[in-house]
Amino acid sequence: MTTINVGHVSDLSIDSVELPYALTITPDLVRNLKTICIVNLDLSDNGIVDYKQASLNDGIRHHGNWLFKDLRSVELLDISENNIWYFPDELLNAMSNLSSLYISKNLLASIPVQLNSHTNIKILDFKNNLLTSVSSTITNWADWMQQLYGMTFKLDGNAFECNCNNVDFIRLIHTTKVDLDSRPYNCKLSNGTVIDTLIAYNYLHDLFADCRHTVWLTLASTLLSTFFTISLLLVVYRKRWKIIFSIYGIIRRKVERKVRKSYQYDMYMSYEGEVVIWIKDVLVPKLETEWGLTLCIKDRDFLIGPSLADTEAESIKNSRSIIFLITPEFKSSRDCLFELDRAKYEKIAKNLAYYCHYKRYYNI
Repeated sequence: MTTINVGHVSDLSIDSVELPYALTITPDLVRNLKTICIVNLDLSDNGIVDYKQASLNDGIRHHGNWLFKDLRSVELLDISENNIWYFPDELLNAMSNLSSLYISKNLLASIPVQLNSHTNIKILDFKNNLLTSVSSTITNWADWMQQLYGMTFKLDGNAFECNCNNVDFIRLIHTTKVDLDSRPYNCKLSNGTVIDTLIAYNYLHDLFADCRHTVWLTLASTLLSTFFTISLLLVVYRKRWKIIFSIYGIIRRKVERKVRKSYQYDMYMSYEGEVVIWIKDVLVPKLETEWGLTLCIKDRDFLIGPSLADTEAESIKNSRSIIFLITPEFKSSRDCLFELDRAKYEKIAKNLAYYCHYKRYYNI
């Protein structure tokens, strides 16, 4: 079998009573098939073929690229007048020998770009669809097919638009060597007026004078956007460290505010000897009363009873920072040296935010 023609099979005389059999199209049956004609297809409940959805478009939607995967020998495919509006990218890839394709009287808004992979097409019928334009990919491919074999391209009855985006297509209609079914096609201007493409071609500069302004406006906008983007990137690059440190500062302050809640003290005072008088008279009023910080002062805050070393270690752990007041007495104090070692440990363990050393004390 090389041909299946079921065009216009919708006659009431063909039903399951008169033809009580079914034709099952198998891969073996279609392997050598060269022509399929399915025009105005309505084959449900007629005993020949039963489409569950009663629609070729639904079959394409449901089966996609697998629908025609075994039709490798087909040379002519006619699927006109089937309300097709969905066309997968690889639907016809299996038909490497396809030379004639009829898809007229459907609902396609564009010609599938996948057709440019077919190198044997001589007839392409897209009449009476919903095309508003034809892409440059398809027109270039059609010119190539014309050079190879000669090509017939049928586009009449579509809803072409005559606007700035279609200027190249309007020119091509009247300059291409492809055999078109009609040189002047009807097209609609932006104001709704319907003219033919020959008039549009003859008055191209008058009808589309504003397109030049649109091109320049688009170019100017593109250049301005590019300049602004480059300038912004340069500013960001020059200020990158400042921006990084600013972001780091914001993140750090937020983290510190959360971490501070878990500390019992803001500062641990490490000292020895009479410097406690300076702490009491100067630091406490300044840091606690004026700045609102909480200091840990061992002569004031340590309770009698627990081990002094344990109390110092626990207090340092519960302090956000530590200040060392370095005096002659400090250097000879074992407690202060222990506090210094403990502060280093807490710093490594990241329980301590920072610590400061003061070799002598001043009035703040």
